[in-house]
Amino acid sequence: MSKPTLQIEMPDSYWAERRYIVRVIFEEFLGLQIQITKHSQSNVIITASDHRQLIIADTLFSTPKHLWLTQTSLPAHPLKIWKFSTTNLEAQLVHPNIPVIFGDNPHNPDFVSQRENQIYLGLDILGSAFFMLTRYEEVVKTERDSLDRFPVSASLAYQENFIMRPIVNEYIEILWTYLLVLWPRLTRRHHHFQTYVSHDVDEPFRYVFSGPNRLLRRCLGDVVRRKSLITAANSIKSWLEVKQGNLIADPCNTFDFIMQVSETQGLKSTFYFIADHTCHPIDGDYNLDHPLMRDLLAKIKNRGHELGLHSSFNTYKDSKQTRKEFEALLAACAQEDIHQDIWGARQHCLRWSTPITWQNLAEARLTYDSTLTFPEHVGFRCGVCFDFPVFNLISRQCLSLFERPLIIMDSTILEYNYMNLNLSNGEALKTIKGIKDICRLFEGNFTLLWHNSRLSTQQEKAIYQQVIRA
Repeated sequence: MSKPTLQIEMPDSYWAERRYIVRVIFEEFLGLQIQITKHSQSNVIITASDHRQLIIADTLFSTPKHLWLTQTSLPAHPLKIWKFSTTNLEAQLVHPNIPVIFGDNPHNPDFVSQRENQIYLGLDILGSAFFMLTRYEEVVKTERDSLDRFPVSASLAYQENFIMRPIVNEYIEILWTYLLVLWPRLTRRHHHFQTYVSHDVDEPFRYVFSGPNRLLRRCLGDVVRRKSLITAANSIKSWLEVKQGNLIADPCNTFDFIMQVSETQGLKSTFYFIADHTCHPIDGDYNLDHPLMRDLLAKIKNRGHELGLHSSFNTYKDSKQTRKEFEALLAACAQEDIHQDIWGARQHCLRWSTPITWQNLAEARLTYDSTLTFPEHVGFRCGVCFDFPVFNLISRQCLSLFERPLIIMDSTILEYNYMNLNLSNGEALKTIKGIKDICRLFEGNFTLLWHNSRLSTQQEKAIYQQVIRA
């Protein structure tokens, strides 16, 4: 029996935006066959060539044109909470209390109303999902940190306490529940839980490319900041061994360990390399033309792992530089007979400007980006644990680029100026495993960034192995 085709009728305002989010939710995420048409009514109406209807509130896309992408168009604080448990229906949710980003007042009795062949749902699923996936608020709000990044504290997800929930996935599950009430023979696309483990190569070697002056500065840091004479002595010992040709002694040379851990779990690691330098010394001290770096690229690919671009510090608003760096990476790989069908990127220091950075990466012909998490807090910046095609809010176009949302970065968990969770008492591992389990709940993608330079101690290696195996 062929799948029924859902007819989705919508008002004609913001048609490019509507078509994008409908195709992402119904085709990409749910794998349903749909036809989209315009109508003159005020809500979204879904039918299936029969007399049954699912009517969905239409709030965001009812915004007057002159208020689009302005503060007035943002959700009002505090968000209303819909107690989904009052429906007596079952849906895959992190919690039954659902924040309503856009929609009707859930305290009204007609927020959800059902007749024999018609259901009205007051949750604006399409507008709310569009808001999260396109990073709408990041275009509107002006708050930025010292690195010109949109801070987690300015985000709706953080302010309304759902940063640790993939709210778009939850909305999709609610939508699916109501679709099944009306059309119980519908079948959806089955996703499979996937761990994507990746590594930003900011510092491939600590001592290979460094001279005595840098060693001295490191030793001073060991003594003054880290208050450890033993660490300073070990730094000197490692530096001398590396300079005598023993690369294994370099604490950042953890590539064999990383690949072995991934291979044991049947995973592929992706290593993002810096291909040019737009801000010294933030962009590192290595060059892809160096024989050691070429050997490293070849070794990674020969073991079946993947390479990607770690766009340098000042590329996030620079299309030409982004393209230049990707071409440099491709050229270096081609000379080593390395070819891939899929190329991903991640911005150095997670510097980002919506939608400029997406546009830059699409124009450079990258396949996907995997930058979008908040450096200060783990969780779901885009509100989803699926890869998704991206949309440029300014040009009003869907781009030939996918976002693979980054869920956790090691520095976010461990650094004192971010979450600073404890490694020794299990706090860090518990947090990571909890988020991984949420991604597994929705058969989504758990995307992890763990720097090769943060595996220099046995404790760091042990927790990394536990995270990968969890």
